[in-house]
Amino acid sequence: MASRVIGGAELETGTTGGVMAIRLVLEILEALATRDTVGVTELSKALDTTKARVFRHLRTLVDQGYAVQNEGSERYAAGPRLLALSRAASLTPHDSIVRIARPTLSRLRDTFGHTVNLSLAYGDSVSIVESIQGNALIGVVMSSNEAMPRHATAAGKLLLAEDFIRHGRLPTPPLNRYTENTIVDLDALRAELLRVHQQGWADAPEEIVLGINALSAPIRDHRNELVAMVSIMSSIQFIPHQPARKQIEAVKQAAADISRALRL
Repeated sequence: MASRVIGGAELETGTTGGVMAIRLVLEILEALATRDTVGVTELSKALDTTKARVFRHLRTLVDQGYAVQNEGSERYAAGPRLLALSRAASLTPHDSIVRIARPTLSRLRDTFGHTVNLSLAYGDSVSIVESIQGNALIGVVMSSNEAMPRHATAAGKLLLAEDFIRHGRLPTPPLNRYTENTIVDLDALRAELLRVHQQGWADAPEEIVLGINALSAPIRDHRNELVAMVSIMSSIQFIPHQPARKQIEAVKQAAADISRALRL
């Protein structure tokens, strides 16, 4: 008779006990997939079973990457392997990437206090899909779910650099000039995109709005395709024309962490 390892114990799937264990695991997975977080007590009541059984199955799901325990709490959330299944089944890439990236975005915001944005690449378009506002007295916010100028934004430059390096393509002139610092000359833009590619990050000091800068790094999926960008954004006072090394490394690390989670 066939057997399965569920909740840390080998169970015969042909037995009533085995079927019930598999059913319970599936119900826990459904709860993780449809709620931001869940607790052991909450699940045991909802599923009419003991806390010990729920806890045992949750720990196995954590070990296998289908669940994660939120840091500093006793609550659980969907893990990277469950999110990968969701992407393959029905959730949009937007939903999946945002859920995976949100903890990293929050940590990055807490590190510097600046607004943190997650942008997605849709073909040749880039738009912000998640934004966590900074804690400065005067906040900096950009519109979400709207295409951003690729030649004048940090996230947009990452997508342009990818297109230029892979296919030799540049945007068709004339390019909109938003400030006196906007790069509208194609030769200057070509040089900028080569710099972005070589250094692995982009910024756009006062190129779309005077007094504002953003610093962005690329997020790549398991195929090494550019799928998203993580950015910090603030006044030029806090993210200067030459960003601080610790800012650059923190944004690049955040992008690497999200990329790694996408590949699990």
